[in-house]
Amino acid sequence: MAAPAEPEAVAHNRFGCKSCGADLEYAPGTFAMKCPYCGTETDIPMDARGPPPEHSVGELSLLGATVTALAPNARSISCKQCGATSQIPGGKTATECPFCGSNVIVPQEQSKALIKPEGVIPFAFDRHAAHQKFVQWIQKGFFRPAAVKKSATMDAIHSTYVPYFTYDAQADSAWRGEAGTYYYTTESYTVTVNGRPERRTRQVRHVRWQWKSGAHAQFYDDVLVCASRGLTGPLVGKLEPFNTKAAVPYTDQMLAGSEAEEYSVDPREGYQRAAQKMLDHERAECSRLLGGDTQRNLHVSTALSRQTFRHLLLPVYLASYQYKGKSWKFMVNGQTGEVVGEAPVDWAKVLLVIGAVVGAVVVIAKLAGVF
Repeated sequence: MAAPAEPEAVAHNRFGCKSCGADLEYAPGTFAMKCPYCGTETDIPMDARGPPPEHSVGELSLLGATVTALAPNARSISCKQCGATSQIPGGKTATECPFCGSNVIVPQEQSKALIKPEGVIPFAFDRHAAHQKFVQWIQKGFFRPAAVKKSATMDAIHSTYVPYFTYDAQADSAWRGEAGTYYYTTESYTVTVNGRPERRTRQVRHVRWQWKSGAHAQFYDDVLVCASRGLTGPLVGKLEPFNTKAAVPYTDQMLAGSEAEEYSVDPREGYQRAAQKMLDHERAECSRLLGGDTQRNLHVSTALSRQTFRHLLLPVYLASYQYKGKSWKFMVNGQTGEVVGEAPVDWAKVLLVIGAVVGAVVVIAKLAGVF
């Protein structure tokens, strides 16, 4: 069998189908691009399918000299509403921001001081599967209005690569502190009942303190920091984790048919965020080692070494759905299928549950003779 023809790289980062000339799109779950019209598949050349390289954090001081873009000749758009800068395939017309849905978008020149991604985590499933996951998600939840489960209409799903930085470091901590252990003694006291004194006893809690010290060491691998301006808020954290071990070296073909956002969090700032996550985790681990029922004067000194970083693009499906004239956002992790989003609440159901709980408490109190 003859080897498949190489895709024709046409203007604006398009890859043309050799059979019909249409734009190829990355086929989720494979290492190939597929024509959405005739179905012809073309393998993506992957010289190395091992893990993407990592770089010393010390190299971040060299930023500003590198001229990069996510993909050659891609078109950049900037959203005036949320500030996200996305790169979209040439030949595709953007009418709204994939992150916030705003139609206040303007063309923008490609940035000239960005680190090009070292790796990509490919989409594991297509838009149709993402839609099915949305349907399953919207139908769950007792407090969601019944109507939204039946009538919510979804806007177009955007397959978008979101910028992340991953950071590694070896943490070595020395700690000391006081661990407190609770113990109890019986105490006698006097109360007056009907004008007469009565002796009673009660348990009194005390703390026995003990100084302890020790060490803790851990290697932190691929601590994730989202570098997107378009994705902010608590939903982003709920979308994680991603399996970064599945990342493959970056190629332009992996982005075929999808959008991608340029990072807006400086990687040096990203390192500070990642380092703080490591320090917080070290403190929690040292606290666990200190033990006791309660603690005080915990001091932790942590040294980070062997720090490395890399820039990855991670797969996210972005979309919104309409309900009673309002747009509600949701996202799907393009690797794991995790769905997070906003949903309306049926307050009548909430009040009904609150009323039932209050009623049950009143009944129990009456039976117990409280009132």
